[in-house]
Amino acid sequence: MRKKYRIKTSDEYVAGMGGHLTTPVYIVQVRSWWSVWVNIKEFVDVWDPDFARREAEELLDKPNEKKS
Repeated sequence: MRKKYRIKTSDEYVAGMGGHLTTPVYIVQVRSWWSVWVNIKEFVDVWDPDFARREAEELLDKPNEKKS
């Protein structure tokens, strides 16, 4: 059976700098054998959300690489 992976996007509330800030959280998940999505790792970067997205995508690509 082949494992299925996905990236789920969620919003995280961060308070600081005298105000309120909402930043995206990228969660890499794997589907378990009982059809439940399980979180593997979360990526969040308040200053550069695109960096967090790229890191999540890179982790998602790792299982697809062939072992040599």
